[in-house]
Amino acid sequence: MVLFAATGSLWENLIGFAHENIALIEPIVFALGFAESIVLVSMLVPSTILFLAIGGVHNAAGGNFFTLWLAGAAGAYLGDIVSYALGRYFRADIANLWPFSKKPEWYVLARGFFRSWGAPGIIASKFLGMMRPFVPVVAGAARMRWLPFLLASAVSCLIWAGAFLGPGHGIGWLMK
Repeated sequence: MVLFAATGSLWENLIGFAHENIALIEPIVFALGFAESIVLVSMLVPSTILFLAIGGVHNAAGGNFFTLWLAGAAGAYLGDIVSYALGRYFRADIANLWPFSKKPEWYVLARGFFRSWGAPGIIASKFLGMMRPFVPVVAGAARMRWLPFLLASAVSCLIWAGAFLGPGHGIGWLMK
């Protein structure tokens, strides 16, 4: 019974802290979405798990799902654009740059995936763990046209952010 009381108090403290700092949650989610979509950085930031937790805490603190969802999607979208631009810029040397130089199979895998799937692969890659940040780079290196990339990336980012913020937000709603 003491453990339950301590857990309840911890939850209440967390919700209180989130409520007092609710204006910071959306910028944090934007930054996490951005980090999750940038090559190299995404390997260091567990944004997907954090999105689930933040969604719940945000809702329980009285936050609006729509603005949180757009913040996460916008961050991921900007990260995809940066990754795509890096792929276009370093096109000739991309396979020789880290991390592809140390793990050439990652480049081969991402390139094969992109060649097989194209724009739908941009959407699907958001849900394929390590492929998430690499497929936009490969799309840029393959000189995919900007408009199809931007449209596919926008769709993928909206779906991805909703898929990982939504369940947490639902659980937060139940916890109220």
